[in-house]
Amino acid sequence: MAKHSETSWKPDKPINQLSNAVDKATNALKQAQSHPSPQLIHQAQNALERAENGVMSAYLTAENQEPFDRLDEQLDLDREKLEQLEPMKGES
Repeated sequence: MAKHSETSWKPDKPINQLSNAVDKATNALKQAQSHPSPQLIHQAQNALERAENGVMSAYLTAENQEPFDRLDEQLDLDREKLEQLEPMKGES
């Protein structure tokens, strides 16, 4: 029986890594929505940019782009939500 960790962390699974990056970005956005401080909004922006860069890079090399399309759609939704927080930056 193979150990779970042997298959979970294979470096040839870029979709898993990108999915984790998108999840981190979504979580950072949720924190910024709960507490729209400049610091949390900035952290959410950075997390979204990292995830977006990863997804864009994957598009260049992936044969099957469908899973990356779903991640990109999630990032688009997160970006829209983040942009709604922009006016709150100056508020404490």
